[in-house]
Amino acid sequence: GGGGGGGGGGGGETVRFEMSCHAAGFVSWLALSALSLAERKAGRGAGRSVRYWCIAAALLAALRFEAALVALGQGRSSPRLLLSAASFLPALLAGGLSLFEPESDSASALAPTRHAADDDEQRCGSPARAVGASPARARRAAPPLPSVPEAGEPAAPPRQSGEERASIASLLTFSWVGSLLAAGRRRPLEAEDVPALSQEDSAAHNAGLLHAAWEGEVARRGGLDASFFGAAHAAFGRYFWASAGYKLVNDVFIFVNPALINVIVGYINGDASQAGLSRGGAFGCAAAMFLAAEVQSLALGQYFFRGFRLGLRVRAAIGQVVYDKALRMTAEQRACFGVGPIVSYMQIDAAKIADAVPYLHGIWSCLLQLGIATSMLYSVLGPAAFAGLGIMVAMLPLNVWVGKKQAVFTKRIMRARDGRVSLISEVLQGVRMLKLFAWEPPTLAEVRAKRAVELSALTRGALFGTVSTFLWGAAPIFVTVATFALFAAVSPDPLTAPKAFTSLTLFTLMRFPLNSLPNQITRVIDLSVSFRRLTKFLSAEELAPLPLDAPLEQPPTLRPPA
Repeated sequence: GGGGGGGGGGGGETVRFEMSCHAAGFVSWLALSALSLAERKAGRGAGRSVRYWCIAAALLAALRFEAALVALGQGRSSPRLLLSAASFLPALLAGGLSLFEPESDSASALAPTRHAADDDEQRCGSPARAVGASPARARRAAPPLPSVPEAGEPAAPPRQSGEERASIASLLTFSWVGSLLAAGRRRPLEAEDVPALSQEDSAAHNAGLLHAAWEGEVARRGGLDASFFGAAHAAFGRYFWASAGYKLVNDVFIFVNPALINVIVGYINGDASQAGLSRGGAFGCAAAMFLAAEVQSLALGQYFFRGFRLGLRVRAAIGQVVYDKALRMTAEQRACFGVGPIVSYMQIDAAKIADAVPYLHGIWSCLLQLGIATSMLYSVLGPAAFAGLGIMVAMLPLNVWVGKKQAVFTKRIMRARDGRVSLISEVLQGVRMLKLFAWEPPTLAEVRAKRAVELSALTRGALFGTVSTFLWGAAPIFVTVATFALFAAVSPDPLTAPKAFTSLTLFTLMRFPLNSLPNQITRVIDLSVSFRRLTKFLSAEELAPLPLDAPLEQPPTLRPPA
């Protein structure tokens, strides 16, 4: 009896402790919400980590709120559950404020920024801003930027980009660029409307990163074994792999809709497996499909934005590093490479690498999507799903052969293009001599011959690409027909509506990775060619550095004339 009373007393203390924790959490959430409102009213923002923490805590509070609602719906009412449900409201308020709160300035000395639409109205002399503006808004408004600075006066500082102070919601939806687009819709944009380029996107910054990474690669592996790919990965690999998280979120949420379609169609068809699903649950599945599509869209937009931004950084860095290398090369090495190939390195190879950067994650993404789709098809159709997998495995050697042939055509095209560019550069440099000696007809004939060789290589590559595109486009059709035929032949179960709709949705999702995976393999092979070309160029011999203040070994002497 005494032990039972002691156990009951311990249980009561545990309940009181949990209620105290819930009460403390409720008060802390109220204080945090009040602090967030005060900061928002004062025009200041909390730290980025605090905002992310508030959003994550709001999501966890939503899960606890759902559990509390389920418990209250079952009649298990208690003060602890009521406190848990009530703490969700301030948590939701703090999370919402953190989601839409703008970023804080990196330094307090930064002047407040204004939108391009406000600049347009201020430049046009809006009376509402001149007369009816409130004092608080007048304090937040920035002074007008002079269009042309006077002589002797310092130039006005560039506008701060809207991305610098955009909130998390604005970064996800790209609404921070809306004011600039609105101003461009009303009138032609001017120089002061365009915000300043951030330091991370400048050509000098990215070229410095790539140059330092190449020097480190040479010091680590030696000049002959250095790899341009290793240097590029050391310079931009962290940003590149950080973008993979958005791609992973997109790939996971792609397969939410097929699973929900199976549930909804089964509920409509009256299957026994969905007998416990209520009407509200079915509507909840439909709402979940909409939310999954929204999350997928946001993640995919962020992934491609970061990918194309990284591509521009890589392109600017390669062009600058190649140009600097050309200035430091010896005369023999510069003559060995020629002006045409050097220009090709700066423009064509840099552009090819930059265009491929946003799609490089597609290799593992395609394999992941194919793996998830095949496993879901197996859960729906059984062993018949492996028919499509067998066709894909059988087509892999064909894809590898096509990729190798595509690399051969790419080398031929690049070689012919380098020859044409080199010849045209020589013609432009010696155009006066050509006009003086009337060498235009033979020179034009030689240029046309070089162009004909390039067009022949391009035509053969395009014809081969057409055949390979047909084979890759027909692969999903072969997979679908083989899978359904095998299911009808070996499965004793009928092909019901939920199985058919889910399978067709999964086959549609498999179409993109099936078509994209060979292209990704070909793109990687093409990039390997460009990486080897740049590695060979950057490994060429350079001039020995000579300090400007170095003393001469033998000072010159003046001799009197004889």
